[in-house]
Amino acid sequence: MDRKLLERLSRISDEERKISNGCGIDMTVYSDAHKNAVDAEKLLGDAQLIRIRPHTRFAAFPRHRHDFVEIMYVCKGSITHVVGDRKITIRAGELLFLGSNTWHEILPAGQNDVAVNFLIRPAFFHTAFDMMDEQNVLSDFIIASLAGDGSADEFLHFSVSDVLPVQNLVENLLYSLCYAEEGSEKINEVTMGLLFLRLMRVTTRAETGGGPPRTLALRALGYINKSYLSATLRQFAEQNGVPDYTASRIIKAQLGASFQQLLQEKRFSVARQLLRTTKLPVTEVITLVGYENTSYFHRAFRKKYGMSPQQYRRSKER
Repeated sequence: MDRKLLERLSRISDEERKISNGCGIDMTVYSDAHKNAVDAEKLLGDAQLIRIRPHTRFAAFPRHRHDFVEIMYVCKGSITHVVGDRKITIRAGELLFLGSNTWHEILPAGQNDVAVNFLIRPAFFHTAFDMMDEQNVLSDFIIASLAGDGSADEFLHFSVSDVLPVQNLVENLLYSLCYAEEGSEKINEVTMGLLFLRLMRVTTRAETGGGPPRTLALRALGYINKSYLSATLRQFAEQNGVPDYTASRIIKAQLGASFQQLLQEKRFSVARQLLRTTKLPVTEVITLVGYENTSYFHRAFRKKYGMSPQQYRRSKER
């Protein structure tokens, strides 16, 4: 991380000085009405969709939840959260996504444990989800996890300290928000979208709330996104050490769609992009997204979109 940016984020705040002098966490900073609920109005104001706030050190933060999405990024050292009965230690370069329905507490951090919280209203993610494609199952998964529709122990922990593109994108966001660059709102939204797209490629590095089934479902989405040309349920199941039928059942239960449906959605997503943005013959597009049977592709595409691939291409040229 840029040295000056890290120094800025490491500064001891007035709140931390009070804590060092014997005061505890002042919850009135975070909420007017509910002791254990952190309010967006207190930390984000009326119109702000995103801001960053260095994590408060030197004291335990009591069990709480928020009415916004929180993403913690650890710049240096480590921070330990307790979600339900699970301790989750986030180390330098790692990300923790916490849904607005998630109850958690944070253990005391020392001066060399430097982390920053992205405080985000769900509306900020609209551009990111658009970049992940319409009706994308992973975006639905994240929405349910982060917007308060999931369980009370929902989180996504990404161990990505060695994934340079992720580190660069997070640092870009931090720099832009820390120095409040004028006119950067749209850039920040797009950067978040690029971050999500990168994280989709490293779902094997992710741990989620909801236990092993939720984690397996997230890994299935990442596997399909990365290997859609040759992906099979059997290969995925073997890679994760579970029987085919178990993987199939868990994926259907967690995501509301079968492995084959998810695979077809991903292939159709890529095909639509190629039809919109290239002049490639339809037969070549079909091959490039992993189908050998062109007749089947045409039938399935027409059934899903109500038009042929060629008609879809012409409709986007207008």
